[in-house]
Amino acid sequence: MKKIIGLFVLVAFAITLASVAFGRTLEEEKTAVRDYLNVIDKKIVKARNLKQTAKMKKLQTEKAGTLKRWAKLQAEMTAAPGVPPVAPVPPAAPVVAKPAASAGLFGMGINTLLSGSYISTGKGQISGGLVARGDVVLDDFVGLGSMVGLGANAIKYNVGLGYAVGGGSALKAFPLYVGGTINLPADMMGGLETFLAGGVNYVVYGNGKTTGKIGIDAGIGLRADLGLGLGKTGFELGYSAIRSNTVTDKGVCLTISQPIVL
Repeated sequence: MKKIIGLFVLVAFAITLASVAFGRTLEEEKTAVRDYLNVIDKKIVKARNLKQTAKMKKLQTEKAGTLKRWAKLQAEMTAAPGVPPVAPVPPAAPVVAKPAASAGLFGMGINTLLSGSYISTGKGQISGGLVARGDVVLDDFVGLGSMVGLGANAIKYNVGLGYAVGGGSALKAFPLYVGGTINLPADMMGGLETFLAGGVNYVVYGNGKTTGKIGIDAGIGLRADLGLGLGKTGFELGYSAIRSNTVTDKGVCLTISQPIVL
């Protein structure tokens, strides 16, 4: 009789120990599933913001599959003898819509870029010329960024007008600019927000009171928040050439730019 009682106690103890170990494993599984769903939710939000529809649908399918596997596992564990029911995995945190972007200074919502440049020509009182410029910034309406494997907002186009003076040759010109920027992935430059810029310009009115010739602009830069409340300021180093009918300013160019929404 004592042997039977002892055997019964031993079996009961083994069952209790197995239940505790199993419950711990299931709890770890629940935590892992919850963490994985949070990661997928963040990726879905990022893909939606970048308008990557195909990637977003793939992630949503992945999430649905994970939820089905978890529901099946939970049902099996709940039905197992001696295992207490496990609380369901809490639903993923709802996606909070970002507040609408500001309509701008005048409520028009037009993205612009104001910039000032110094072209080092080695001539004149300041050994170079000065350029003031204003551009309208356009989104990548042809989807070129996605075509080359970059983000949907990686490429921007710009059209603008500037005023250039000096440079040692008494340049006075109004160049029309057409160009664009390519925003480089942050991990390429250690987390810095860098970009490539380039385009062409054409003097619509200048020296000789007439039109000029085609010039070029190219450079690389970075953006930093200076606390102005107007977005990140750009600092660019490159090469620029502005050609009126009779005078040309060309050389290494330093540009500082500031985005402003009108």
